[in-house]
Amino acid sequence: MNTKLLATVASAVVFSAGAAFAGHHEGGEKDWEAKVEEKVAAMDADGNGSVSESEYLAYKAGKASKEWTKMAEGAGDDGEVSADEAKAMYAAK
Repeated sequence: MNTKLLATVASAVVFSAGAAFAGHHEGGEKDWEAKVEEKVAAMDADGNGSVSESEYLAYKAGKASKEWTKMAEGAGDDGEVSADEAKAMYAAK
């Protein structure tokens, strides 16, 4: 795994566990190390204990697909979301 990819994956794991880490230091009961392990496990499709570039990209693509599905619910029938449609969805929240 190249250094840039490793840094990207590590950053994603650390930032995604940021809320858990903050809770840990503010007296929260969340175990930030367990959260990091959960995130790596969620991305680790082949179960080898580490995340490859393809696993990371597939994980992110899955999240993006879910976001798109959510956005497309408020879109018109053309399969695209315009800035006006996106603003209307945001204002409706």
